[in-house]
Amino acid sequence: MTAPAGRALALALLLAAPSAAQSPAPADLAADAARHFAAGVAARDDAAAARPHFRAAAAAYDALWEGGRRNPAVGLARARSRRLAGDLPGTIVALHAALAVAPSDRDLQVELADARAAVDYPRAGELAEQCRPEPVRTVRARMSAAEAFALAAAFALGAGLAAARFAMTRAPGWLGVSGVSLAALLALGGLWWQDARADPRPLLVVADEVFLRRGNADSYPPRLEPKLPRGAEARELGRRGGWVQVELAGGAAGWLPEPAVIPVHRR
Repeated sequence: MTAPAGRALALALLLAAPSAAQSPAPADLAADAARHFAAGVAARDDAAAARPHFRAAAAAYDALWEGGRRNPAVGLARARSRRLAGDLPGTIVALHAALAVAPSDRDLQVELADARAAVDYPRAGELAEQCRPEPVRTVRARMSAAEAFALAAAFALGAGLAAARFAMTRAPGWLGVSGVSLAALLALGGLWWQDARADPRPLLVVADEVFLRRGNADSYPPRLEPKLPRGAEARELGRRGGWVQVELAGGAAGWLPEPAVIPVHRR
């Protein structure tokens, strides 16, 4: 290695060293998150004192998540920290991100349903019909990939054994059993494949109460009234001039200012 190249390499390592040294280890982040969460629980009778601890715990869990510790336990912890810190929209964002990793996790599903129930949706009117999300009822939400594979293997084995039994006995009942098992296998595969085709449009969560407008400016009239509540969910259709066009669960489309929404990063 030439002297200039050696000096360049040494300088690069020197410049990189501070950032590496400033990055906490996962164990330290986990300990810090647990400590702040416990402190928040201890101060739970005083929200003003407890919430900063829960925000600090959420920040530590965020660092773990972004550092690659993307599992249901960390996803649930970061969501609960946000919920206790008073950040309902951030809670819903965190739960959707965790469910993208583990769609069949029951604890995450229950937590999302509870967070959605806390959103201040209007009780009646067009907005109430349009913006309330539908519960998730898919095969992937009901069983893990391992459970689905085991069930598919059982159907395949049943179809094969019944077909073999029919070949030996010529009893039509065994042929029927084989057909039913094969049909169940194909149905399971079709439903799993359909579930895997997730909506490609980005999911957004409303961070602040805001009107859904007919155009991308405050001068346009509201598409729906009253304002969308914090925590409402929508699908992104496009962006223009600092505004994002969205579609609500009920199909109504309109525009929201970009700062009023939080994107859900699923990976």
